[in-house]
Amino acid sequence: MHSTPKYLDDRAYLITDTFFYTTDTGRTWGRAKAPTPPNTLGAQVIHFYPNTDNLFWTGNRGCSAQAQSCHAEAQCSRVNGQKWSLVDSYVRNCAWAKDVELNADPNEIICESYRDKKGNQRFFQNKNLMELVTRSNYYANKRKVFDHVGFPEFLVVAEVRRFPMVLLLR
Repeated sequence: MHSTPKYLDDRAYLITDTFFYTTDTGRTWGRAKAPTPPNTLGAQVIHFYPNTDNLFWTGNRGCSAQAQSCHAEAQCSRVNGQKWSLVDSYVRNCAWAKDVELNADPNEIICESYRDKKGNQRFFQNKNLMELVTRSNYYANKRKVFDHVGFPEFLVVAEVRRFPMVLLLR
């Protein structure tokens, strides 16, 4: 019995301000313009959607030397990085709800997003409320799920009623 891989194993990406990609195991390489420079705010730059051309890019916006509004911005592509759409700004992490281990709505996106979308994200620390936001239909329909969140890897949600905090662990 042959099983289908969850991710396309013929793809590879080299990330710079532009990025290089292959869809044929490195026989040929293309070049695409990244929507923003790769982020330096601690978020994973690129996320993949199982077995498709869908990508997430999280990059820097407004992060020049004297920037007052430096922040991470998440963008989504459904055509292997040839065209990008804004998902959200002032984010820490965004991902598709569907993954290799989780069979959820294939159009739903989950983001850790700062409530107050202003100022320099580098200096937020614990001063700006982090919300868990989901959006269906490729982020068209927004819904805040929790306040005070974090989801490094696994999608396990626990709400602490005594203290207003939600932990997402992987």
